[in-house]
Amino acid sequence: MSTAKTIGERLRHLMEEQGIGENELARRSKVPQPTIHRILKGVSNSPRINNLEKLAASLGTTASFLAHGGGGQGLFGLSDTGMPMIGAAASASAVSARHNRAPPHPRFWSYPILTWSEATQAKRQKAPTPGDKNQCESSDYLKIGIAFWLKMCGDAMAAPIGVSPSLPERTLVLLDTGLQAVPGKLVLVELPDSPTPTLRMLIEESGRQYLKPLNPAYPLISLDNKCHILAVAIEARIKL
Repeated sequence: MSTAKTIGERLRHLMEEQGIGENELARRSKVPQPTIHRILKGVSNSPRINNLEKLAASLGTTASFLAHGGGGQGLFGLSDTGMPMIGAAASASAVSARHNRAPPHPRFWSYPILTWSEATQAKRQKAPTPGDKNQCESSDYLKIGIAFWLKMCGDAMAAPIGVSPSLPERTLVLLDTGLQAVPGKLVLVELPDSPTPTLRMLIEESGRQYLKPLNPAYPLISLDNKCHILAVAIEARIKL
């Protein structure tokens, strides 16, 4: 397991593992070799997100891992509000808890809060960026594809009291179109004959996949080739 603490150290570790030099990585990623050299030397501690994404894709990893390290995607934890955290934030909190120290202050990125109808188009075209008409919310999560927030409506994803995760009405959920949808993940799905997408937990039973609401009063939905998964949930928080 790598103990690299900086972006440059994590990048160098992956390059050495795969036997790739600066020039070869520059050729594969289309990131200029001088830029890669500055990252490796620690001269550039805050490289551009698009460069991180290109480097990560060329090395078979994620931009989030290069930026934050830790356990990568799919690592769950709980925030101080009791809501689920995923990926770098959960990893940092877990490590800090084991060593009895405050978690490190992360970098933050701003993502737009979309309407449910806007979310349908997120995977097909560029989502609104901070500064557009949309409101934005920050997160320490570094996107892989297109990332955006949705505000929960209704109670289909509100689990019974004491059951986690639970996404009651008005919960903000951060989603990323670049993540792989696997059973156990919360996914945003475009359903046939529905004007807006729906958020459900992806599960698998007897070789078939279903969309499961967290509220047991709602039915399972069979996932077939007429359904299109748009994004995977990363983080949730309640705004009071």
